[in-house]
Amino acid sequence: MGDCALPVTACADSDALRVRSLRSAMDYLSKPGFLSILAGVACGVCLGWGIRGRLLRQHRALAASAGGCGTEANVMGESGEFKMVLIVRNDLKMGKGKVAAQCSHAAVSAYKQVQRRNPELLKQWEYCGQPKVVLKAPDEETLIQLLADAKRLGLTVSLIQDAGRTQIAPGSQTVLGIGPGPADVVDKVSGHLKLF
Repeated sequence: MGDCALPVTACADSDALRVRSLRSAMDYLSKPGFLSILAGVACGVCLGWGIRGRLLRQHRALAASAGGCGTEANVMGESGEFKMVLIVRNDLKMGKGKVAAQCSHAAVSAYKQVQRRNPELLKQWEYCGQPKVVLKAPDEETLIQLLADAKRLGLTVSLIQDAGRTQIAPGSQTVLGIGPGPADVVDKVSGHLKLF
């Protein structure tokens, strides 16, 4: 109290005020409502922190397992990327709508096959953005040779034959779908072909 420059009664009043405010703060802190709120906030922070940590670990584990586009790519291909190619016979001179329909048939057929046979590969392809490339083959012989090459490498293939109701003869082989599969393996079969 030696540092008080005010009269002694003012210092005493000041000390009493401090004690009263300290006592009222202690009373407030000791009330059950405040303690409940404080406990709830603490639990919420801890719970949020725990969930955040768990989600981040799961996200990191998923990203690590997908590494570029998945662990399957590391086993099956060098690049870590997947794709599907749709090879259209150029000698049939199909219209744009016909080509689109035939490519759709090939893509859906290939998708269904991979869904049954290798769902993990399908997930990796989907994770990579489901890349699809449309290429052209000069004739049916080339299409059949590409089919054999793809099968030999273990790739999924879907050869589409047209019903013949519109532009072309019934049973004409129109589009070959290859994949989805590792991009570098698919390119061994179709890398020399030009874009449609």
